[in-house]
Amino acid sequence: MTKKVYIAHPFRGKKPYTAEQIQKNTLRVTGICRAIFRDMTDVVPVSPVHAFGFADPFEDDQHKVLDCCGELLHACDEMWVFGDWLSSMGCIFEVGTFCRRDEGGIAFCTFDEETKRIKKAAAFDLTIDKSDVIAYILGQRQRAFGGEREK
Repeated sequence: MTKKVYIAHPFRGKKPYTAEQIQKNTLRVTGICRAIFRDMTDVVPVSPVHAFGFADPFEDDQHKVLDCCGELLHACDEMWVFGDWLSSMGCIFEVGTFCRRDEGGIAFCTFDEETKRIKKAAAFDLTIDKSDVIAYILGQRQRAFGGEREK
């Protein structure tokens, strides 16, 4: 059975956002999706970075983009998280959204750019107390962003 896996990875990165950082992150996500496509016949990578690449990361309403990401996320069976996700408001939102679901698994992964291989670093069984995961994410977000809503 083929499963749809949502690929969460920072897009804009840390502030101040730069076109160079966005380009680097887009290339990383492209490499991750290529590796999945090449090596995992039972997985369809679902990349919000590619799905919503038309949105301007400097001008468009990022809350609207995240709402769209949330809709895409609900259509997926699993979520794999890559990169420095705790520095990304988008990734924090995505992980928190996925943890509120009743089904599906989440894995925190690494991608070796030299070997082009993915390694699942850790996994949560989301049937256990997801509120602990959500509380952790919210605490990390508050620490990383000073509790302020990102504009």
